[in-house]
Amino acid sequence: MKKKMMILLSFAMLGLLAGCGGASKTEKQAEKDTLVFSQISEGKTLDPQDTTEQYSQRVITVIYDRLVEIDEMTGKIVPGLAKSWEQLDDRTILFHLNEGVLFHNGEKFTAEDVKFTLERAKKLPKVAHLYTLIDNIEVVDENTIKIHTSEPFAPLLAHLSHKTASIISKKYYEEKGDDGFYNPVGTGPYKYKDWKVGDRITLEANNNYFGHKPSIKYIVIRAIPEENSSVIGLETGEIDMTADLSAESRRLVLNNSELLYKENSGISVNYVGLNTAKGILKDKDVRRAIAMGINRDAIIKSILLDSVEKANSFIAPGTFGYTPEAKTLEYNPEEAKKIIKEKGLVGSKLTIGVSNSPIRMQMSEIIQAQLKEIGLDVTVESLEWGAFLTATGRGDLDMFSLAWGPSTYDGDYGYYPNFHSSQLGSAGNRSQYVNPEMDKLLDAAKKEIDVEKRKELYKQVANIIYTDVPVIPMYYANNTVASTKYVEGMKPTSYILFNELKFKVSDK
Repeated sequence: MKKKMMILLSFAMLGLLAGCGGASKTEKQAEKDTLVFSQISEGKTLDPQDTTEQYSQRVITVIYDRLVEIDEMTGKIVPGLAKSWEQLDDRTILFHLNEGVLFHNGEKFTAEDVKFTLERAKKLPKVAHLYTLIDNIEVVDENTIKIHTSEPFAPLLAHLSHKTASIISKKYYEEKGDDGFYNPVGTGPYKYKDWKVGDRITLEANNNYFGHKPSIKYIVIRAIPEENSSVIGLETGEIDMTADLSAESRRLVLNNSELLYKENSGISVNYVGLNTAKGILKDKDVRRAIAMGINRDAIIKSILLDSVEKANSFIAPGTFGYTPEAKTLEYNPEEAKKIIKEKGLVGSKLTIGVSNSPIRMQMSEIIQAQLKEIGLDVTVESLEWGAFLTATGRGDLDMFSLAWGPSTYDGDYGYYPNFHSSQLGSAGNRSQYVNPEMDKLLDAAKKEIDVEKRKELYKQVANIIYTDVPVIPMYYANNTVASTKYVEGMKPTSYILFNELKFKVSDK
């Protein structure tokens, strides 16, 4: 694996943002109170317990807080709403909460809100597996809470940093119910202002925030499906910051001295999912043939310009449980062709679904051509993001192109939702994969507190994925962000901490 890297480069001036009279750019920048951020897709909900997709969670990250947080630059757990905690025994953690924290509507945050939120999360199917071993939540006083688990629960702290553990107001929810998420109330650094569906979400600074207070008054998060449009927006100044750049966009940004670029090795894996419950893909040998029919090196070189690392596992380095010795099937078209021919499947039709990413569309088209060489007739189907999630959740597609990043930095959240039989469909297991041995290993790893024994369990999980091929790991994505040169404090993280950003007032 390449060393973790951060790049901050700017090259020769192209003059694309040259001013034309009036106040200077620096003077105009000093007057700016709004940062416009673009991403490929619009979020689907602001209910933190009802989504695991990144586009919604980027907004949720700054509207709400969690008991603990993950520092994405280090992968370490750091204080959040809890200023400290104590592991009393292998089934009990005591949390000491920050005092004087207010929700955006002025109501006081207390331990009752933590208890209410986590008990709600336990009941919701998309995320219940993250909290299932929480047995009892005991409010000691309004600033102290004790969490008891039914068994040792190794990834508990990591799970409490997950965006679905974002704390909501008990009182507000009891008054508004789910309708309250159309005007959400959290404790985070930014408050909800409005949502123009299909266009933008606007957030306003929370000046009463207990943590790092925002210096930029408004954040506008725009959905711009065409990545090239985001880069043009950066060049013209209509957009201040964007993320998830392709290799080509990266090149354009690096060659413009008015723009800044940062990159870091991420923990997301881009993969091809195979519906193990559908048609010819029920056959493990066919899935293995497909894996051997895909030339990942060619895809990485042609589309990604060798800017990413080929995956050897479904979870990336930096995630607990990653196994350097893990492997995936390498390109072997002759063996793949042989399997398809011997099974009488030459000419068999398959569909691969893709959404929201030009890169994944290009990758799917190359896969289509590569699998034709081994005798399979693959159709690429492009779907809107919401329709794509519904189709893969129901198991409608034969294959699909997607990414997964365990934001908890723990293997439990990398493997469990994607491969445990209790998580079939929209909960995460879109490959519709069922294997009792896999279930047993994942259940054991969730409860194993011995670090080395837990690593060994995940090594066995990686071996089963290699053998059964419910997914084909393609490559590990880098975290990439770009901005105008007037944005300071930008870090290459999956979830942008907008409250740590500010506008540069002067070039001097």
